[in-house]
Amino acid sequence: MQHYEALRHFAKNTFGIEQYLYRWSTQDLSTLDNVPYIGPMTKKHPNILIATGFKKWGMTTSHLAAMLLRDYILGKRNSYNELFSPIRFEAAPMVRTFLSTNLDVAKHFVKDKFDLQNQNICELQKDEAAIFRIKGKRAGAYKDKNGKLFIVDTTCTHLGCELQWNSGDRTWDCPCHGSRFNITGEVIEGPAKQPLTILNIEE
Repeated sequence: MQHYEALRHFAKNTFGIEQYLYRWSTQDLSTLDNVPYIGPMTKKHPNILIATGFKKWGMTTSHLAAMLLRDYILGKRNSYNELFSPIRFEAAPMVRTFLSTNLDVAKHFVKDKFDLQNQNICELQKDEAAIFRIKGKRAGAYKDKNGKLFIVDTTCTHLGCELQWNSGDRTWDCPCHGSRFNITGEVIEGPAKQPLTILNIEE
């Protein structure tokens, strides 16, 4: 939410913009060494080509990827193939990055499972969300602008991390792998494929 606020203040102070009709956000993949993967996915599958990990440089890197993949398919030598090869591997730095990233995922997984916060759902205002518990189980509630309540199980259906409320987009987001769900529990961005379980506070 703080990123939206920063943009809002910048737009107001710089351009005098007062009204905002839409918001948009996304997430971009990055590789272990921050260089995109472009080319054959594995040595055993040379005909499966990928282009990913652009790290917010998709408009330019997609053109590079198109040229690299074109040359690979046509059997033309390209001096950049090795640099962007998905099967490159430098043991020491990549292993360190891999371990650091996954330790952060593990931290979120464990910490949020034992998060004992339990806000009072009766005090929830319109257009607000809260984490509380139903029979000891972590749940998330959102009350829309009309006062309608939406309650979901906040356990991500991908690998079980606990979701956090995104007040800017009004979504439940996974801090571990980036899955996002709307207020009714439907998946709006993967890797999760299954929707969240809808809960009834009266059960």
